[in-house]
Amino acid sequence: MSFFRANPGILILLLILTSLSTIFNAAVWLKTREVSQQIFRYPEHDYVPGSYSPATLTVQNDDKTYPLTDDKKWASIVPPKHGFVRLGSMGTPFAIAMYHQLHCVNGIRFAYVAARDELFKHVKDREDAFQHVNHCFDIIRQSLLCKADTTLIPLGPDKQHTRRCRDWTQVRAFVDDNHRFWADTPLQLPANRSSKGYEA
Repeated sequence: MSFFRANPGILILLLILTSLSTIFNAAVWLKTREVSQQIFRYPEHDYVPGSYSPATLTVQNDDKTYPLTDDKKWASIVPPKHGFVRLGSMGTPFAIAMYHQLHCVNGIRFAYVAARDELFKHVKDREDAFQHVNHCFDIIRQSLLCKADTTLIPLGPDKQHTRRCRDWTQVRAFVDDNHRFWADTPLQLPANRSSKGYEA
């Protein structure tokens, strides 16, 4: 203490620097908090609320679980209303990327089977389906690049591998709860121009 009594200017300088540092840190904290609230506030919310546990998926070379021709089974992977959810006090509708991607996989499957088995009755139906397929290929391409899954896959037809995933059953439970919450409020979805085979 005797040092500061002998040099009061240093004590004042330290107090000023400490005060400035505190004010600066408080301003940075407030700005960060403000930006964070702007990013994650409805309707600008980027992700489904909540945290989702990790899960694993053993990938097998199996085409029997979801046969290409089983429209009902494929439609069951996407919840009603295409998996759209409503968020915020106004119930702003959002699509969940996973369900949009699964809808696209189902759309590609349907168009493939319909073309292979010559099920399109009109050229326009086929053209509409393949226009949707083109959109879906691009959505899936972007999603794969975004996730950049680096899981190593063993070579050989019978090799299984395990993927680390987000628990998709919890996401489905969130969607189902969300649909129950907003059940009395109509949701206007965009008109689906695609064929009945891949409506969810």
